[in-house]
Amino acid sequence: MAHKKVWDSCFLKKTSNVAYVSFHLPGSDEHPDPLGLSVEFSNRYNYVLPGSIPGAAQDIDAGEYPDYMYLTYETGEELPSKRNDAFIGAGGLIVVSGAMYDILQGFNLGATRLQQISLRQHNQRTPVEGRWYFLHIRENRNCLIAEESTGVEATRSADRWRVNSEAKYHLTVEPTAAADLDLWYDSRARSVLFFSERLKEAVERAGLSFKSGNDFRACKVV
Repeated sequence: MAHKKVWDSCFLKKTSNVAYVSFHLPGSDEHPDPLGLSVEFSNRYNYVLPGSIPGAAQDIDAGEYPDYMYLTYETGEELPSKRNDAFIGAGGLIVVSGAMYDILQGFNLGATRLQQISLRQHNQRTPVEGRWYFLHIRENRNCLIAEESTGVEATRSADRWRVNSEAKYHLTVEPTAAADLDLWYDSRARSVLFFSERLKEAVERAGLSFKSGNDFRACKVV
């Protein structure tokens, strides 16, 4: 049954949600080009969704996920534990708190994956206390109706849209394609995450937050 209420969040576009945290990939110490490996991983993480483009770069296997993360700089950076319950690290990779992970486990995430990841100091040896999970959203469902939305601009890429998160945008969606999923992307507007009513309410009841200020906006459902 299609959702009667859908909520969106543009927390991915908020610079306040960016943390100076880098990720160590398995095999990178022996790789001839570790920076290139990291860039390639980030591109696949951000732009490749399962089965979306035949012949394109392959989906990421869970064995390729970062084995730990570490503070990018030695001094002067606020620990992620002082932030909200989700942050964006190097390469646009998303990490959520243990409390957010516990909430998400009770909902239909489809093909989306969560994997626990430790945080270390800049020296990559000293552990930092806290429970964190790497979030890989792998559900792409076309639900945005751009022509009926406000605060949405066409990009130079075909069928891709930019949501002006600083303005009073209002998205219109037709959520049939999302079925009973509780969290998904629409790859045509990748800066936006869509939430079911039940997941949004659970996050709020638990007192968790994806970003500062208004975490969610109600979509118009048609």
